[in-house]
Amino acid sequence: MIEKLTKRTLALAITAALVVLPACGKIGDQNAIGQAGKGPVKQFTVHARSTGYDMTEIKVKQGDTVKITLKNEQGMHSLKIKGYNKEVRGGKTITFVADKTGEFVFSCNISCGKNHKAMTGKLIVK
Repeated sequence: MIEKLTKRTLALAITAALVVLPACGKIGDQNAIGQAGKGPVKQFTVHARSTGYDMTEIKVKQGDTVKITLKNEQGMHSLKIKGYNKEVRGGKTITFVADKTGEFVFSCNISCGKNHKAMTGKLIVK
């Protein structure tokens, strides 16, 4: 009788673990996402032409989720943020959490012509 009870208890414990542990993982994942970006989502669309970006400053607060879409109006361009190691190419969107404060230079990472070096701006995180 004790052997049957032990096997049954063990089976119930394993079943409970299989149900509870995956749920715990999901809760942990959601909390990690929630803690990563506690601030609001800040969306920006930057238009790139051979003469430069139409937006040369992007200001956000630490903890904000930043969403940047790059639209190529003329030529092929990208927008790479130094210090965050994030890059978006024309027609695409990047999303990240502004977890470091400071001023971070962004520039075109594609050799795009004679005004290539003028294609710069700043991400300012306070």
